[in-house]
Amino acid sequence: MESQKVRLRRSAVPAALGFFLGSAMLVASPAQAVTFDYSGYIREHLSVNLQNSDEFKPTGDTSGVFLTGEKFGGQGDLSMWRHSGKLEATADFGLFRLSGIGRIARETRTKWNRDLQDASKIGAALATTGAGFAGPPFFLPPGTQLFANGSAFTSPTVNALLGAPGCVQPFCPFADGLVGFGGGTQDDLALEQYDSTELREAFVSFDIGDRTHFKLGKQQVVWGETDFFRAMDIIHGYDLRWRSFLEGENEELRKPLIMGNVIIDIPELAGALQLVFRPGWDNGEDMGETGAINGGRWAPSPWAGNGTTSSLLGAYNYHHNLGDENDANYGFRWSGTLKQIGYSFAYYRGLANDGLVVRNPAVGGATNLGQWEGGNFRLAELIYPMTETYGITLNGYSGVLDSVLRAEVALTPNKAYNTGTNTFVDLFAYLSAANGAAGGGAGNFFPFPVLLNDPNNPLTGYTPDPTLNPFGITTGGTPVGAALSVPGLAGIVEKDTLKIMLGLDKQLGWTMNTLGTSRPSFWTVQLFDTWIMNYDKDDDILELFGFGAPAHAHKTILTNAFSFPYKYDTVTPGFALGVDLGTFDAFMIPSLDIAMGDHWRLRFEADIFLPRKVEKTNLGVTGSDSNDTRLLGTLHDRDQFVARITYQF
Repeated sequence: MESQKVRLRRSAVPAALGFFLGSAMLVASPAQAVTFDYSGYIREHLSVNLQNSDEFKPTGDTSGVFLTGEKFGGQGDLSMWRHSGKLEATADFGLFRLSGIGRIARETRTKWNRDLQDASKIGAALATTGAGFAGPPFFLPPGTQLFANGSAFTSPTVNALLGAPGCVQPFCPFADGLVGFGGGTQDDLALEQYDSTELREAFVSFDIGDRTHFKLGKQQVVWGETDFFRAMDIIHGYDLRWRSFLEGENEELRKPLIMGNVIIDIPELAGALQLVFRPGWDNGEDMGETGAINGGRWAPSPWAGNGTTSSLLGAYNYHHNLGDENDANYGFRWSGTLKQIGYSFAYYRGLANDGLVVRNPAVGGATNLGQWEGGNFRLAELIYPMTETYGITLNGYSGVLDSVLRAEVALTPNKAYNTGTNTFVDLFAYLSAANGAAGGGAGNFFPFPVLLNDPNNPLTGYTPDPTLNPFGITTGGTPVGAALSVPGLAGIVEKDTLKIMLGLDKQLGWTMNTLGTSRPSFWTVQLFDTWIMNYDKDDDILELFGFGAPAHAHKTILTNAFSFPYKYDTVTPGFALGVDLGTFDAFMIPSLDIAMGDHWRLRFEADIFLPRKVEKTNLGVTGSDSNDTRLLGTLHDRDQFVARITYQF
């Protein structure tokens, strides 16, 4: 991106910059020139669905509790039309520098987006009936699957359903406050999550002597050098809602934080010591990974029409006793060179980037970790617990392989994991227990187990398959109303976890003769492994909350990326391939980058996912494939063709 430079004297600074530079100008000497640099871009993103979606959308009358539905479709529809602009600016006063980065993004609501939004307002989910539906007025045999209106499961509707229409608290069966289990109260959340106006970075930087360098303010501190997946890039979470992990520049997805960042050069040891401190001044939304859990084009398939944080299922809690946004975070990193080998070792104590689900005590008799702060009518809440990470990186050139070799290792002691690959919630028993906790007039009128297949309660065994047992009972657990599949609501276990990345970067000179490239092509290969140490299959650890696949001791993903430069780097085809070596789920990304002069940049790519096992049922029921649906399987039916058009200045 081209940088523009303007040299200013104090008397020539425009009034519009006075607010930004104000007090800084007071300490600049009258003869000190101020250098003002700026750069940025104006950008359009467009994407088109290459496949139909498996999500259900309701059809016909949507005012009742139970619905009819059909699958979305959507092949060929425009799934993203995004407009964004970014401005980076630095004012150099000699003694110090002021820098800022602002970005604004807006999306045009496409027809496919609006269909998802309509579905999210209904919050459609599937549930399996139990004994409570066998009698009047339903007369449904146990095991019947219902396509339910999640937004209808509110206090007035459920009170009426139970024969108390027009009741007045505290004489209604259900206390006020009950919300839908599919996101029925989220309004425009599924689409508004893509729009933003943000000051992404704003910091002052200065040096004390020749060795000590300070950067204070909102910024990005990057440890580690990997693509697609991360080992040592642990300080910041990523916003994965609008582009998943596929945007080429990680700084566009990384969430900056307010930090103090000091680097002390120690040339006698051929290295530098970096100290970072986050005082806890950021908003909760700036912490941890932000996934597409409120629906949208990158929500896990087939949940694109469901909004989690505005539903009964659970909201974020940024002030939990196990991890509070206001808690201070800190760490250090030593980096140096020894005999032409670059190395570093680091330590960081901060909020985890991976979220953890803590359940309501009404579900299992107690929370599965820490205290409960989510109120009476939430199944669970999502937190970011405090963690510690120790890391090492290495890189160096190998003459034998004519390549640069890289390695990253990150150890997180006592990392918390959700368990329970086959847990269900008896919806009516849960609502009854929550009503009792909230002081509803009828109290806990269905005092039956809420969590089915609870490994800590042998009386809750349950199978949702009526062909195995017409009453849905194996060892005494029976759903009173409707059983909602929610894998992951059992206990929480803590395991030491080691993330390892091995990488190789190589210039392929032979492509100049064989493929006619204008210079050697570039190949990078990376092997990522997540090792759950002291793994025990009986712990029943979940790979992904909400899906029934058990975690394995090792999750290993191999990625390859190639770029082939033509016409002096103005036309560059590329190809990326990633494979989960445990399941052979895969993704591939053919691409084409075009540079036109100094300002215009075009990129075209196809994001194609090739999972072997996928979940095709809607929220609330896990099909047989759910027990094998893993990370890349959640991107089933998310294939897209993407065009990115950039004017940079």
